Amino acid sequence: MEHTQLIIQNSHEFLKYLKFKFSLYHKSNVFSRDVHYGIIHFLKDKDIKISHSKSEVIASEVLKYFEKENILKKIDNRSWMLNYEEFVTPKAEKK
Repeated sequence: MEHTQLIIQNSHEFLKYLKFKFSLYHKSNVFSRDVHYGIIHFLKDKDIKISHSKSEVIASEVLKYFEKENILKKIDNRSWMLNYEEFVTPKAEKK
């Protein structure tokens, strides 16, 4: 699927987009609906309109890819833990 490949090839950009939309952080929970709706809006911002059902298929494929790449660790059928150290929240320093 060309839309799936577009997201996979631009996975860093897509993850930054999700971070902006859904406040993702390293080791935070990621839900399938976040990815699903993130795909719809990400593609819409690129002037690509897709159906709700097609975006669900793309989300499933993207989630499988992120699992395979160890970017997401599966918790259950609808949630994952983000394993993306670039999104680590800096610790507050004590004075």
